[in-house]
Amino acid sequence: MPRYDFSCPICGQVFEKNLPFNAAPTEVVCPAGHRGARRVYAAPAVVFKGGGFYVTDHRPASASSAESKSS
Repeated sequence: MPRYDFSCPICGQVFEKNLPFNAAPTEVVCPAGHRGARRVYAAPAVVFKGGGFYVTDHRPASASSAESKSS
């Protein structure tokens, strides 16, 4: 069951609530008892794996490695 973050506009408390995928959160009550809490949307965590995503993947050739290749 997914966990969603909600924020209460009255007291400002941010809390989590487990809801099923098919449930529409029409009326969510905060732990302090206030009605009308709204869902907080956040950016998903992204992890880049593989080549081409890091500065070190496309580093210019150093002078010492260029000399060894030309010799």
